[in-house]
Amino acid sequence: MDFLLRTSGKSFFYGCLYAAFSLQVVALIGILIVIAKLEESKRKSSTIVYYILQLLSLYAFLLTNVGPIPLFHIFFQAIICRDGDMLRESDECYTGIHLVNMIFGVFGLLLLSFYTILVQIFYVDFNPSSEIPFAAPQSRISLYKLALKIGFPLYITIDQDVINSS
Repeated sequence: MDFLLRTSGKSFFYGCLYAAFSLQVVALIGILIVIAKLEESKRKSSTIVYYILQLLSLYAFLLTNVGPIPLFHIFFQAIICRDGDMLRESDECYTGIHLVNMIFGVFGLLLLSFYTILVQIFYVDFNPSSEIPFAAPQSRISLYKLALKIGFPLYITIDQDVINSS
């Protein structure tokens, strides 16, 4: 992901940042709509609720597998700034457009962290073929994998000398 961001330039990075932030906001709006519709009609759920829940479950599936790596990487790139970074070119750190992107990155990172932790705790995809959905106690391996999925993009973002030397 880092190679793609650096070779494509600043405009591609901005597009990825705003798309990732928009995804977090759309997920939040979807959750609020589902909660409001379920409170409104206690007896039956509407078709809108069904489709929103399907989209949110797809998002939850992505957050348990490959989603956190590129999303965390984009938000870390927006927050952490170094002078001479190829993504920033002529922009100064923590002023102007970088400050706006950093604010989007911080809010996006907070929302993504909240969703990812909730999904890791409550989303169960141990054995979908089993008749008993909770056939085993939840292990801590998924939380260790999540720590690696957050740690690797953070390391790549902070240690730019390794990327620039190769």
